[in-house]
Amino acid sequence: MTFLNTDEILLELSSNSNISYVDLATKFNVSDTAIRKRVKKLREEGIIKRYTIEIDQKKLGYELTAFVGFDVEASHFIPVVQELKKLKQVRSIFQTSLDHDFLMECWFRDNMDLTNFIKQLEGLKGVTRICPATVIQRLK
Repeated sequence: MTFLNTDEILLELSSNSNISYVDLATKFNVSDTAIRKRVKKLREEGIIKRYTIEIDQKKLGYELTAFVGFDVEASHFIPVVQELKKLKQVRSIFQTSLDHDFLMECWFRDNMDLTNFIKQLEGLKGVTRICPATVIQRLK
């Protein structure tokens, strides 16, 4: 009997959430029932929260990805984050312990779109510093 490693299943699902239980079973040399039970347990335990897709943003017209670090006065934390959640360019927002209070992953159509976004961010009350970094190449 083959030992069914949860980390390997999660890694496989992370790279292809559309893979079938039968294909997973074949890959790990176990029954599809064993895979179904393991995945069901991972969902019940909250380890697998949801399945998602990977988007080719360039095919949608977004030529530029940037990570934007920014700082906010504590009294404006909630209003600023709520406002940023509404913006279509913002894909993710993270609170960090690094050089910035927050870090956002954003998609832009071009440099002008990024420039306009930064101007919009500068106009939000409580934002004290903005540091964009454009992605040259995604490695993983």
